[in-house]
Amino acid sequence: MLTSYLLSFSLSFGNKSLAHHLAVMKELVHRDKNRPSVVMWSVANEPASALPQAGHYFKTLIASTKAMDPTRPVTFVTDTDYETDKGVQYTDVICVNSYFSWYHDSGHLEIIQLQLANQFENWYKKYQKPIIQSEYGADTIAGLHSDPPVMFTEEYQRAVMQEYFKMFDEKRKDYLIGELIWNFADFMTAQSVTRVDGNKKGIFTRQRQPKMAAFILRDRYWKLANEARNISQRYNGYQ
Repeated sequence: MLTSYLLSFSLSFGNKSLAHHLAVMKELVHRDKNRPSVVMWSVANEPASALPQAGHYFKTLIASTKAMDPTRPVTFVTDTDYETDKGVQYTDVICVNSYFSWYHDSGHLEIIQLQLANQFENWYKKYQKPIIQSEYGADTIAGLHSDPPVMFTEEYQRAVMQEYFKMFDEKRKDYLIGELIWNFADFMTAQSVTRVDGNKKGIFTRQRQPKMAAFILRDRYWKLANEARNISQRYNGYQ
């Protein structure tokens, strides 16, 4: 089972896959290069970038993308450990997904900041590149409450976000340049023992009704937007 699993990933980094991937990126850049909302190109999401073949694969793919558009940074989103990832060295920005206190150390809110700090420091120490937290979050059943917070409650989702925010605010003084929560809204998935009627990591329900976390995130984004506006005004001589 493990052998066939690794073989399938190895084949995905083969010449046939690379040729197709290069063609896809060429189409993407050609289509969207003049869109001002595109700030960087991402060539993959959570690939098996610890495999030896990933190094050459992403070196080639990222170089090709940068040649087509030298004006924008190029990245891919990783969930691989910093010690074993073979592709991040070729990116301009490190995008990392992690779900501390959810998939890792489930229920332990008290160690989120420690784990997150270690994650950021390890990546930055090794590569000296700006970092984006490209996914974080927790599944939440709308209307389910508990004090103290427990997993799947609205209070737990809020607490996870607040713990992440504390470390985000610390590290954005140095090298953290972005944060992206997963997810905007709940969505259906295949049935499994890990899903309760789909993926419930949304800050809104499938009917677009807000959970408690939506208001926490709104307040944070307003704060960040106002800080950015004030900085811009100072640099442009308005203050």
